Amino acid sequence: MTKNKLNLTGLSEDELDGQLTVLENDLHKLHFEKGIRGTADHSEFKKKRRDIARILTESTKRELATFTPEDLEMRSRIRARRARNKKK
Repeated sequence: MTKNKLNLTGLSEDELDGQLTVLENDLHKLHFEKGIRGTADHSEFKKKRRDIARILTESTKRELATFTPEDLEMRSRIRARRARNKKK
């Protein structure tokens, strides 16, 4: 049994955004069909959510690749501050 994962490395930013839009629309349609008909393949929800997460991860990875070391340091400080505030 082979898994069909998205190949995102060769896509441009615009193509990633397009794929994300399509997948989000498909997920909304699945939720609508589930509400109307009550019969939906539940594994499709999981597949769509994971594909959306893959696209968002690739987009974040590409964004972080363009950051300078100073930007990365600032991002780390902001994340650390948010984590400390969340614990309170």
